[in-house]
Amino acid sequence: MKRLVGIALIIALISLTGCYQERPKTAGNRHDAWAYDLEFLVQELPRRHKNLFFQLDKETFYRRAKEIAGQIDALTDPELIVELSRLVASVGDAHTALYPDRSRLYPLWFYWFKEGIYAIAAGEEYGGVVDLELKTINGRPTEEVLAMLRDVISHENEAAFKSLAVGCLVIPSIMQGLGIVDGDVCAMGFAGEAGEKVVLFEPMEVDKIKYVSGSTKLPLYRRHGDLYYWYEYLPDYRTLYFQYNVCGNMDRPFREFCEEMFAFIADNAVDRLIVDLRLNGGGNSLVMGPFISRIQKSSLNDPDRLFVIIGRRTFSSAILNALQLKETTAATFVGEPTGGRPSHYGEVGALFLTNTGLKVTYSKKYFQSAEEGDSLYPDVLIEPSFAAYKMGEDPVVDWILARPPRV
Repeated sequence: MKRLVGIALIIALISLTGCYQERPKTAGNRHDAWAYDLEFLVQELPRRHKNLFFQLDKETFYRRAKEIAGQIDALTDPELIVELSRLVASVGDAHTALYPDRSRLYPLWFYWFKEGIYAIAAGEEYGGVVDLELKTINGRPTEEVLAMLRDVISHENEAAFKSLAVGCLVIPSIMQGLGIVDGDVCAMGFAGEAGEKVVLFEPMEVDKIKYVSGSTKLPLYRRHGDLYYWYEYLPDYRTLYFQYNVCGNMDRPFREFCEEMFAFIADNAVDRLIVDLRLNGGGNSLVMGPFISRIQKSSLNDPDRLFVIIGRRTFSSAILNALQLKETTAATFVGEPTGGRPSHYGEVGALFLTNTGLKVTYSKKYFQSAEEGDSLYPDVLIEPSFAAYKMGEDPVVDWILARPPRV
């Protein structure tokens, strides 16, 4: 579970990027609290975002906000959270998003593989569902629930939706706000040997959940989720594997780490270099500069010797780094499409809606790229499979290592 905790910490760090703007609490009732926060959001978001209406019609935004204000007394708190999420997601900028409270969750961790959505971890009381495919939520087919989430989640492409949707399935307020769950208890149906296995889940305090997982053999990319960057030499393949998980510095600055890594390359038989960005959700794109400068001049700068792994969780500044590598090196890109557009709004700020406890992030800058499309696509597409995950295998690295080395 160390890997899962590491992912959670990275997500938390990324979501807190930027400075907060808070509005004092109102002394009024529930209606006033929601109205106060909605007014603040509608007033400040267009003012603070770099270009809030780059694709969203301004009149539509204000009309929808007015409609929500008129429904405050008729809607429950979870329903209002979903409506505000829809309003913010309609902007069409993945960095502009609403974050509901996640202190209490259904004790599950899902991942969307090419075979379907599987529980890869669960609270120890529910360990029997680990490695099972999710089929229904309160009797609704998973596909139906996912369709209901599409306009609630801020995303720019299918890769990002796959990454984010599974996290929403365990947030009680989202499931309640969509009308999927009535009350706290959620019945989830899993594909079992004797047919569908239905299990009842209640929300738990996150810090009290003790997750268990089924996969015990960890491939390289799942071994050090608590580290921003690290490398390991694979002598049998004369390959150096370098994973870059966060665009930031640890206590030991990245520049020093980079010098050590290239010194190791110079002193050892390294025929291939793998740069793994698939778990990197962003940060400061400038941090990777020393590596990019060095690899451009290296003998490893060759399509048969330099490989960059990207995926659905490659986002924000990590996409900028991936683009730099694509534009200035001969690297072969392997994996999945990135979770954001090459040209995108970013550099995040945040509004805190004090009365309702909600956070809304927004973009302060636009990053233009020569690369077109809704995602940065790999040269070689390899989708994550549950079969490989369960066996502790990594088809992406395996594909790279199976190629004859060029010396």
